[in-house]
Amino acid sequence: MYFGQNVPYLPVSTPRSADVVLYLDLDGVVHHEKVLWHPRKGIYMSPYEAAGHALFEWIPILESALEPYPAVALVLSSSWCIRPGYSATLKRLPLSIRSRFIGGTYHRRVHGIDPWNLSMYRAMPRGVQIQEDALRRKPRQWLALDDDLEGWPQSSRPSLVACHGTTGLSNPDVQTELREKLRTCHVT
Repeated sequence: MYFGQNVPYLPVSTPRSADVVLYLDLDGVVHHEKVLWHPRKGIYMSPYEAAGHALFEWIPILESALEPYPAVALVLSSSWCIRPGYSATLKRLPLSIRSRFIGGTYHRRVHGIDPWNLSMYRAMPRGVQIQEDALRRKPRQWLALDDDLEGWPQSSRPSLVACHGTTGLSNPDVQTELREKLRTCHVT
């Protein structure tokens, strides 16, 4: 299923896009990074490593930052694209955020469903996943909110708003940087 040595087959379909896209990670961005998964419980905060924290606790901060920019679209750039899945993840988000999503960086239609392709995708640095998605979607400008900072291509670093996994969007410096970068996108 490959055209070249390391180039996966991509279907001939136009991905949903927007003028300005914000790639959104969840763990370490809209809530504390210490999230666990259990087959019966699903996804939940670690009661030991993140005591006192809740899933999506910093979503109101994101809503506030995006409010002046109704045209900014969101793309899910998180392991949540795989588990619990894109649709299941969106159902957990408030409508004000959910309605902005135009897709995720991982999609079965693009990346396939076989375990080898999935493991190759998971091994790819987040910044590369986002950069490849931006090349498919072709937004005029894009930003990324993420706490996974390893392996980011140097050319994409200016678009990154880096979070610390334990404070995410609750950090005032991250909030300021996000607001400044959104302002420079000239979205109205």
